[in-house]
Amino acid sequence: MRRGALPFDPTPETEESYERARSLLKERFAAWGVANAKEPETDAGEAPIHYKWAHLDGHLTRWRCVDLDRVYLELHQAKVIVEKEELASVLDEARAFVAFLDEVEWLDPASDDRDVLLDHLDRIEPTFYANMADTARYSAGKRLWTSALAEGVRLDDEAAVQALIASFNARSLPEREAVVERAPSGVSRRTPSGRATPPGTPPRPKKPSASRPRKRR
Repeated sequence: MRRGALPFDPTPETEESYERARSLLKERFAAWGVANAKEPETDAGEAPIHYKWAHLDGHLTRWRCVDLDRVYLELHQAKVIVEKEELASVLDEARAFVAFLDEVEWLDPASDDRDVLLDHLDRIEPTFYANMADTARYSAGKRLWTSALAEGVRLDDEAAVQALIASFNARSLPEREAVVERAPSGVSRRTPSGRATPPGTPPRPKKPSASRPRKRR
C-alpha cells in the first residue's frame, strides 16, 4: 500500500474542507477514467466519496472490505434508487475508484490491499444484486421517494419535490405510514448515472475536532 502527497485533507472535519476534497477527488478520478478509456459517468465517484464521509469514518482514502460491505450491501439498499439496468455500473464504479486510488498512490496505508478489495467486490456482487431487489431493506425515505417516482415525480424537479413533501407532511400519521410501507417495483427514472439518493438522507453528525477519535494515518 502506497501513499503519495495528497493535495487535499483525506479526513475533512468541515463541510468546506469536505467539498474541496470531494471536488478534487472526483475531478482526478474522472481524468483517470478518461486516460484509462473507462468513459466515466457524470458524477463518477460521488457514491463512495459521499457515503464514506457522511455515514462511515470520514476517511476518504482509507478503504477496507468492511467499508465496502457497509456502502454496497447496506447503504445503497437503504438509500439509493438505481435502475435495474444500471446496477452493474455501481460496482464497476467501486472497482474503478479503488484502482484509481491505488494507481495514483492515494490509497491510505491502513487500507486493505487493492487486490483484496477488488476480489471482495467480486465476491459480494451476487449479494449486492439480491439486496438491491429486497424492498424490506429500503429506508422509509427510499420507500416514500420510490412511491413518488412511480407516480411520475422527478427528484430533479425542485417544485414537485417540495409539493410532495408538503402533501406528505399534511397527511395523518396512518396515511404517512401507509405510504412508506409501500415499495412499488418497476420504477423508471432516467438520470445520467441511473441512480439517485433521495432527499431526506442526512449524513452522520460531525463531532467537534477535539472529541472525535483520532484516525490512523
